Amino acid sequence: MALDITAQDIIIDETTGPQDDDINPALPPHSTNDTLTYLLGLDGPGGLASPEVAFQSDFVIATASAGETITSVILTQNASGTPFSTTAGVNSGIKTVDGNYVWLFQDATHPNVVIGVIGTSDANAAPAASGPLAFSFALMNTATTGHFDLYTVQYVPLFNPIATDPDDRIDLTNKVFASVAGTSVVGFSGQNAAPGNHDFYVINSPDDASKQILVTGFLGTSNATANVSTQGFGVNNQSINPTETLQVDFVTGGNLAAGTASQIQYGSHLENITQAGFTINQITPSNPNLRVDIKISAFNVDNNEQGLNFYDGSPTHAAPITSLSLTGQSGYASAITANGTYPTGSGNITVSGMGTGVVTITGLDNITTVNITTSSPMDRLTVSGVDANEGCDITEFHFNTTTTNAYTEQVGSFINFDDDGPALSITAAPVVGAAEVVEASGVAGQSQATITPPTFNASAVDGYTTNVTYALALAGGTATGLLTTVGNHAITLVADSATQISGMYDSDGDTTLDATAFRVTLSGTTVTLTSLVALEHSNAPQGVGEDNTLDLNGLINVTATVTVTDGDQDVVSQQSSSSGLSLTFDDTDPTITAPFDADPVTAGIQTPEQLGNTVGASASGTFGYDMTDKHTAAEYTAGVSDFADQDSVLPGIQLSLGGNLTGLVPNTQTPFISSSATLQSEDATQATFNWQISYDSDPNTAGDQTATAGGTLVFNKTADTYTITLNDAVEGFTKDILHTSELLSKEPTSNVGHPNIVVEKLFEADSTPETTDRDFFVQFTANSVTNTIKFGLNSTGDSDNATPTDTAWNPGDLVTNNHEDWVSATQSTNGVAGDTIQKGELLTLRFFDTSLGIGTESITPSQTAADMAIKFDGIGTSEDLMVILQLVSSTDSSVHTTKAIYIENADIYKMGQVPTAYAADFPLDNNDGLIIIERNDYNGVGENWVIQGAQIMQSGNGIIGPDNPNLAGFQETPTAIDLNRATGSAGGSSQTALVNWDATDNDVLKIVDLGFTSTQTTTPDAHLDFGVQIADADGDTTAVQHILVDIA
Repeated sequence: MALDITAQDIIIDETTGPQDDDINPALPPHSTNDTLTYLLGLDGPGGLASPEVAFQSDFVIATASAGETITSVILTQNASGTPFSTTAGVNSGIKTVDGNYVWLFQDATHPNVVIGVIGTSDANAAPAASGPLAFSFALMNTATTGHFDLYTVQYVPLFNPIATDPDDRIDLTNKVFASVAGTSVVGFSGQNAAPGNHDFYVINSPDDASKQILVTGFLGTSNATANVSTQGFGVNNQSINPTETLQVDFVTGGNLAAGTASQIQYGSHLENITQAGFTINQITPSNPNLRVDIKISAFNVDNNEQGLNFYDGSPTHAAPITSLSLTGQSGYASAITANGTYPTGSGNITVSGMGTGVVTITGLDNITTVNITTSSPMDRLTVSGVDANEGCDITEFHFNTTTTNAYTEQVGSFINFDDDGPALSITAAPVVGAAEVVEASGVAGQSQATITPPTFNASAVDGYTTNVTYALALAGGTATGLLTTVGNHAITLVADSATQISGMYDSDGDTTLDATAFRVTLSGTTVTLTSLVALEHSNAPQGVGEDNTLDLNGLINVTATVTVTDGDQDVVSQQSSSSGLSLTFDDTDPTITAPFDADPVTAGIQTPEQLGNTVGASASGTFGYDMTDKHTAAEYTAGVSDFADQDSVLPGIQLSLGGNLTGLVPNTQTPFISSSATLQSEDATQATFNWQISYDSDPNTAGDQTATAGGTLVFNKTADTYTITLNDAVEGFTKDILHTSELLSKEPTSNVGHPNIVVEKLFEADSTPETTDRDFFVQFTANSVTNTIKFGLNSTGDSDNATPTDTAWNPGDLVTNNHEDWVSATQSTNGVAGDTIQKGELLTLRFFDTSLGIGTESITPSQTAADMAIKFDGIGTSEDLMVILQLVSSTDSSVHTTKAIYIENADIYKMGQVPTAYAADFPLDNNDGLIIIERNDYNGVGENWVIQGAQIMQSGNGIIGPDNPNLAGFQETPTAIDLNRATGSAGGSSQTALVNWDATDNDVLKIVDLGFTSTQTTTPDAHLDFGVQIADADGDTTAVQHILVDIA
């Protein structure tokens, strides 16, 4: 058999996307290939993002000589054609990128598939065939005989050993072979037979010496002498005549070419033959018009008998003949598989016995080759003459034999795995933070900036590591534009190494850079700036706007080198430079060497300073500073100061002075109206400031009641101390709300006997140290109407003899009648003839600084209040009321008047609405209400009235405004103030937009508390905040320092 194999490269590339022989398995025709689908299904976790697939058509082409048929090509593990095992692997010599060897096995379910199973780093330790795979490949039949395609699938990165070549290849040289299995025709002719007539012949084939036929003959059923010569095969003579049978056994291992029956010997029958045949060369007697009939029998011999045991007949079983082909004179175009008569070029032939072990053919011409195919192996063929008259000469016998390893060729070198190097793309340059140092600060003052690494995209199918290194580089020229302070020497940049650049200068004028002004060094990801000498900074303009920095920007940069190394040590590198470094040299500034401390004896910083509120009081603490650029004595004399001016409006050097007072209004800070701290004198050792504050000493009174306080603040520069002295003490006034619900005492002590007069004491003057304070008493009286007695008006609010007839209210009038009623005035009730004020009832209040007893009603009050509040219980959405205030001038006690106020329901505060200043004094629940009347509700512009009494009615109860004489008929003139319920400076009620009196209604008022504000002299606390900022001679300043002082 002359077989040959040629192969061509298949290259699978690790690079993502199609490269070399890579294909997209999702596209036809590959997407429908079942074997490829199976290979892709072998992928396990990890490895490549998705398997790489390569395809090579006609990877292997096997060729055969004439008469040979290629039946298969398989992949084997060696030149002997040993198939790969499903259980015992072969080390491929290839490693995965993490160093584990790959072993080759035959797939357990697909014989045409070789799988590469991942083992360990031990080259001698084979893995189980069921382990994870590195790759696989499958040899595929095609429609063209001898042509075979190859699919290769790679699942994990492989180790390609050449680190300097990111595209190097590895293959399977001498690890994978292709072995051809083919069918060849083995022929036998008489010229290879021993001479003479013998009981048997063993004839070798010139095509394959290992294949033999054993020839014997029969006459009828008896043994006969075979006759084989160059003329052909026959029985007794050179022909097979009627009743004669020529028997041919397909054997191997025979050594005796011919002999007697007892000498028959051979090795064994050939058991893999299903196709055999012979050629009829001549019909005897020879006549062109004659045809011959023959019988062909096919057997499989059960044993390998020798000698006479063979000659006398061996046990056999039939090998059914399933196909018959004829070529030559009696040739038929296609295979005959059924009994019947078939036309040929020399006449019809008839076939019978198809499907059995004996087939008869009648009508054969000479020069005809007969081939049979059996459904099971045959190792014996007999040809019998069954024609009555004619015989035939057979010139040759042949059979087809299959060789499973007919030819083997190494093909592993054609199976290539192409490396893929790492990829790198820098997407953003490194960024370096700014470095800023104080000039000449040395190592102790060096500044470090951190390098933010460049951002980049890196990838490698073999996995990868990255490394970033940095170097300093000059971005441009070497001139800096900077000068030293001493000598004004120009500074030049010198690159000492990749990790150091120095700012050098010529210190002695010999043109050699011999001194270092600063250094920029690099260590890891840290850039360090160190300033060694003072640098020349601009001194103009002074103060605000002065540039106190020198910038060395854009002259030095950092170059980053990014290196990516993949799993098999392929390397790619790129460089990227930062923008120029920001390097700043700061001028020296004044410093606070001794921060403010109110009590340096006590550990830690103590604040605030405590200063007694008496004239002449003083207190001291710590405060000190230092500066390089000091002022001269002449500058101090000229008014230059170490202290930066904090107020551009006031003349002179000013400290800022903020703060507030507490104690004038409960839970409320009182701001300063004005404040100042002005420099009076200064020299190298001391600075003195005069300070003053002004404030509203009575915030509860409309307008500012201006008061002042002040003193001195002295700084001792040598001792680092300060001393504050009070020359003008802090004083003020405050209001206190006096509650009937918090009365101190009352007469009578209960409502027993229904008293007509009740007196309650709300304030004891001796409870405060102020000598100007007075006691506060409230006298309660009541009146009510009857069927015959109504209300009238007079100037006193008292009419024991007769009820006034006047009912048209004008300022100065009070309501009264001659029907006095009893008063219910307790801590929780303020009513007429009971706990409430109802229709036709009047409650009158008058304020006194001494108790006049309850024997006689007093109508001349001696005490006053600025504001008034009334708290109700059971207030709904409809109640309204009238209040008449009895007023006296705060500047002239002989001047009196009254004012009426109408209070609508909307003017009554409900729960959750009470202003903050009153909320703590008057808590409300769901049914409570509160009315607040302040000084600006009853004082107009230029007026200074205060309250000395009040009358409360739930409606007008017949009292109205006077008739307007300018209008026809009775038209009431509005005389009542319409209360604006808002409080404070914005809550004043109009004194001109008056309203009519409330018409008579049936409202019922239950007053549970009355409040009156009384002004007392008080001593508030002052909280001072001195803002101190130090400035040196070139205008550099410290942050503002705060010296806090509490005056109490």
